[in-house]
Amino acid sequence: MKYINIGSVVTYKNRKVTIQKFIDFEKVIIQDSINRELDVAQISELDLESDSEIDPVYLDNINDEDWKLACERFAIIKPLIEAERKMQLEVNKTVLVKELAKKHNVGYSTIYRWLASYNTTNLVSSLVPFKPDGGRGKSRISNEVDQIIEDTIENFYANGQLNSQVNTAIEVIRLCKNAGLNPPHPNTVYNRIKSSDSKNILNKRLGYSIVSQTIDATPGEFQEAKFPLDMFQIDHTVLDVIVVSEEDRTPMGRPYITVAIDVFSKMVAGFYISMDPPGSLGTGICISNAILPKEDICFKYNLKSKWPVWGIMKNIHLDNAKEFKSKMLIKNSEEYNFIINWRPKGKARYGAHIERYLGTLSKKIHALPGTTFESFKNRRNYDSEARATMTLSELEKWLHIQIVDIYHNEKHSGLKMSPLMKFNQGILGSGKKHGIGIPLMKMNPDKVRLDFLPHIERTIQRTGVVIDHFRYYSEIFRSYLFDNARSGNSTETNYIFKRDPRDITKIYFLDTNEARYIIIPAADLRRNEISLWEWRAAIKKANEQYPKCEITEQIIFDAHNRLRAIEENSKKSKTSFKRIERKRKVEEFKITLSSQVDVPKQPTLNPSLSNEIELKDEIDIQPFEFDEEL
Repeated sequence: MKYINIGSVVTYKNRKVTIQKFIDFEKVIIQDSINRELDVAQISELDLESDSEIDPVYLDNINDEDWKLACERFAIIKPLIEAERKMQLEVNKTVLVKELAKKHNVGYSTIYRWLASYNTTNLVSSLVPFKPDGGRGKSRISNEVDQIIEDTIENFYANGQLNSQVNTAIEVIRLCKNAGLNPPHPNTVYNRIKSSDSKNILNKRLGYSIVSQTIDATPGEFQEAKFPLDMFQIDHTVLDVIVVSEEDRTPMGRPYITVAIDVFSKMVAGFYISMDPPGSLGTGICISNAILPKEDICFKYNLKSKWPVWGIMKNIHLDNAKEFKSKMLIKNSEEYNFIINWRPKGKARYGAHIERYLGTLSKKIHALPGTTFESFKNRRNYDSEARATMTLSELEKWLHIQIVDIYHNEKHSGLKMSPLMKFNQGILGSGKKHGIGIPLMKMNPDKVRLDFLPHIERTIQRTGVVIDHFRYYSEIFRSYLFDNARSGNSTETNYIFKRDPRDITKIYFLDTNEARYIIIPAADLRRNEISLWEWRAAIKKANEQYPKCEITEQIIFDAHNRLRAIEENSKKSKTSFKRIERKRKVEEFKITLSSQVDVPKQPTLNPSLSNEIELKDEIDIQPFEFDEEL
């Protein structure tokens, strides 16, 4: 991660200037390199040589062999990158390049070219041997084969039998052939083993005690963060409050929150709230939220305070939960060059900062209507479901205000100042102590968001793509259907899609022709924005209404529309209610009155005139009328 700091040379209005001093996170004092005049400039107006014009390379579009080569190249130039960060290259850059070239048997120009490519984006993907085409015309590993590889590594390789990697690959191929599936190349299995949690595998192969005694580090004290973005701690918990449905305000349950905290300043770097139990999706969204700038979030929730935490962290501390060891997270740590530190077993101090903050947040939550408190004893006779009033979106807004406008500005007992002040000092400096500078964001925001979302594999049909009974369609699917038909491919090809659970009316399709993601809308463009949790509630209603029918998208949306109707009907005014009630009472009065009055007997009519008189009665005799405005 690079930073804009005092002394950095940048371009301002087509002239080279040097940054002399930070005023805040938006303004700096600059000096013209020619006439030496001082001026105040907005940071947003500085030309920081961003790669916004460079097409991003998405991780899902890089095959295992190319990714392995990119990581190897990064390992070679990493000493140069670290020396560059410490500003030590003016004297010994050439010497260091020669040493690396000799050590790894590559040319000088090759190392300079790799370094230039990496400095353009600060991403390992810039070191792939060529722009990936996504393997157009090649088959991808299906979900079934992928599951066989994972199960074989887990049950065949990672056990006390000490089976070799070669035998593991043979076992995978055997199981795939038995299942009638195309087996993967052995290198795919080897790379999967390498990308797995090696320590966890060793624990299962050799035993926890042997591994711990052999390779575990034994530091005297836990290493604290020395500057902002040095170390993030991430954890999740269930919140002690019941949220209600957006449609009919019925209780939905307790939501989960995943939080990332900057250990140096105790600032919340990002968080994610949902109704789903913790998983790789929530972890990925939380990390991407922590990395990206947050001006749009501050504007959306009308926050009064700044939230200046963005950039790639150096370390992330996580516990040993399964969702923190996903392949997606490990690959992203290589791409964005941050180190994952899993908390040692039985050493709670390694997660003390995030756990302390989550405890503080829980106490704030207990003041909300519908809280469940921390225990049944504290709840006593409080009916949490009956008193719940906040929807998930309302709770999310409340959390943003609570975190950004209150917590960040309150004095922290451990810091002796507010987290925001501590963070500002670490970035901008204070007194004679220089800060690290403002992080230089060179990553494409859409790439960051999509890289941290788990992918979904689906086939493309003539009617589009269906995920969770929700149909999506785009004309771009025609070219893929045509290519499959022309090639005579009898097996259906799986393609990669991604989806943000907060709005599932669109998905992101990895277009392998263009090596980029494109947005695919819902097949029915009349669909309003809906979250995954609202959609699941609609599916549940549809199952209740049509228990023996095949669930279709229209049935689900019909259920969703009926939920909306319930909400709208509940908003009827008291005036309308009184008018309907008065009409009912008038009708009751008419019936009572007619039963009490003696009706004179009608004279006998001539049969020839009866039909005419009856018809006339229908036309002329009107019912009792009353004022509609009563």
